[in-house]
Amino acid sequence: MQFYKILRQRKLKEDSFFNLLERKNFDYIIGNYTNSFAIKYNPETYNQLLNESLIFREFKSRAIQQLFVTNQKYLAILNYNDFFNMEMVECLFVEDENSRYLEELDELSLDSVKHIVDRYGLNIKEVTYMTNESKRSIVLQKNGVIGIDNGLTESEHRKLLNLIDTLNFGLKVIEK
Repeated sequence: MQFYKILRQRKLKEDSFFNLLERKNFDYIIGNYTNSFAIKYNPETYNQLLNESLIFREFKSRAIQQLFVTNQKYLAILNYNDFFNMEMVECLFVEDENSRYLEELDELSLDSVKHIVDRYGLNIKEVTYMTNESKRSIVLQKNGVIGIDNGLTESEHRKLLNLIDTLNFGLKVIEK
């Protein structure tokens, strides 16, 4: 599984940030919107990248925004599982290391996750999806990191780009 940090460039009139990433030989994915992207993520290398004065200066000047996934975003994405051609197979909550809240449910579904969020006030920490076609895993973490199994089909890769764009810009991406 490869991990990527989802980012968005807010200043569109500036050169794209991934031109700089390319010069540094950094692996990245560009969404369908040119200011929506994800860079290969490892906490150490990501911190080293941001500690470089040139990169950090450009990061700030282009107003690069890091994604953080709220309960609202998780629930919105779960509501569109069919659109993204994937199914939720696991959900972890920040305050629930032992998955005790999920164990009391009959099935894992959007409604059951909503019930736990509403009833116990828990925050979703991570959701694991399984793609419908190739049965590959996609893991979305609260800190905006997405884990992607190797071997996605071309159509699943397109849906992944839609997912990244939707996380960055909201449901307007889907409803176009």
